[in-house]
Amino acid sequence: MKRVTYLLVLVFIVGGCSNPQPVMTTVEDQQPDSATIEAEPTHAPDSEPIAPIATAASEALDLTQLWSYGLTSIRTGEPLIREGGEHMLDASLISYGYNRIVDENGNMLTPRGTPLQGGEQLILTDDYQADLNLREVARIFTIMAPIRDTILYHFEDTTQAEWLEITIVLTLNNLKTEDAAEINGRSILSTEQVYDYIASGEAEGSPVMRYLEEAELELKCLAFQDFDFTNPEGNNHCEEHGIEVGAGIKLP
Repeated sequence: MKRVTYLLVLVFIVGGCSNPQPVMTTVEDQQPDSATIEAEPTHAPDSEPIAPIATAASEALDLTQLWSYGLTSIRTGEPLIREGGEHMLDASLISYGYNRIVDENGNMLTPRGTPLQGGEQLILTDDYQADLNLREVARIFTIMAPIRDTILYHFEDTTQAEWLEITIVLTLNNLKTEDAAEINGRSILSTEQVYDYIASGEAEGSPVMRYLEEAELELKCLAFQDFDFTNPEGNNHCEEHGIEVGAGIKLP
């Protein structure tokens, strides 16, 4: 009887002193707004723990976990941040009219309304591209690839002044210059607001991807000629935002 009592007491002591397992919480998925073009935040995979969101009190803003698993393309379901997704534009290859864009499988991209998916590269061609829209596809890539790479891969190393310089073409063309009345997961953010929104440590990716994808589409509105921007739902972004198709892109 004493032996049984001793064992019961031992079990109680061990059970009472055991450390409880930590409970992992995840950011709850947001339902995408009907106006959002491409992306919504998703949960991190089970194999990767979610790092605490940095706050103003943090010594440094760590966006590694915040962006690593937080952005997924609604169109393809593929992660927008992944190994091999960065464009790493080589400015020495830029030669207007003699550039084409290939996807990560080496397929030539044609003029289209869909945004960059990651991994695309700029190449030089021997022949001048007679089709204006093909020339503009390459030009827009040289504008948007650095903007996307900065937000998705190098934001923590970028000052606000550097961000405004990288996005100068958008500003010159009066794209993404209007501030949203309030900043939340469904806002249409301006260039300045996007920087502040990410720097605040917010975890919702939808407004960030909406900014990137709408900025690219609006450049195409200005650049492409004789192109139908009506999407499968019957909406035309250029018309809805009063952007004159084919008006041309202003450069610094």
